[in-house]
Amino acid sequence: MSEIYDIGLLKPAIIKASNTIKDLKENVKVNYKNSSVNLVTTADLISEEIIKNAIFEIFPKDGIISEESEDFNINSKRIWVIDPLDGTVNYANNIEQVAITVSLIEDGVPQQSIVLDVYNNIFYEGYNGGGAFKNGNRLYLKKDTELNSAIVATGFPYDRTDYAEQYMPTLISILKNTGGVRRFGSAALDVCWIADNKFDAYFEFFIKPWDTLGACLILSEAGGQVIDETEKFPTLQSKLIIASNKKIHTEFKSLILNNISHDLRNRIF
Repeated sequence: MSEIYDIGLLKPAIIKASNTIKDLKENVKVNYKNSSVNLVTTADLISEEIIKNAIFEIFPKDGIISEESEDFNINSKRIWVIDPLDGTVNYANNIEQVAITVSLIEDGVPQQSIVLDVYNNIFYEGYNGGGAFKNGNRLYLKKDTELNSAIVATGFPYDRTDYAEQYMPTLISILKNTGGVRRFGSAALDVCWIADNKFDAYFEFFIKPWDTLGACLILSEAGGQVIDETEKFPTLQSKLIIASNKKIHTEFKSLILNNISHDLRNRIF
């Protein structure tokens, strides 16, 4: 499907980066960014270099926002948003739930995206107005689970070591009112797995745009609902992501927004 879109030209680089991630696994070197829970590996850096070099070659005038390096030409109308290895902590601990995510943002709006489930070789793709796909097959959200039996995915910000208490009221409300909570580690796959009829909902505070913007487009095109703290579709500035099937969207959104601690609310709004 992506072959008819610009992002299709980056598929060879994404596949090369994925293969490199797997090849490097046995001898991966782990470094710490600004805390003991915020990691970067040699695989992150090499994967990023492969994808960025492809963008420089094919789309030299476009901007790039990527997790592991400085922004490039961000005043461009077209900006590629990259997470070269989403789920670094998983990767560093031999947990094979990691992804590569690449998205094209035009005039601030996500237009094309790919999320590659690295170890399962699954391409999730989304195109604004053009649908969502899983390995080339049209992807539709079919689950219509009620909130009280919904399986909710989430994650926790790197600042949780300092602000854990602020995140607890929201989590407690989810634990009391849904069917269960899962914390897998790759935010991009968490959101894609709603579109793929595995999870029913997802929320996370202070998630970075390179982690979820592409997956949010995929879920929206598959028939799901995705908003941020403004109750609009997420942007590069979003501080909260709330995603679900449409049946539980109103209830799930209210459950999240009505159970944010006072101190956390002051940091978000």
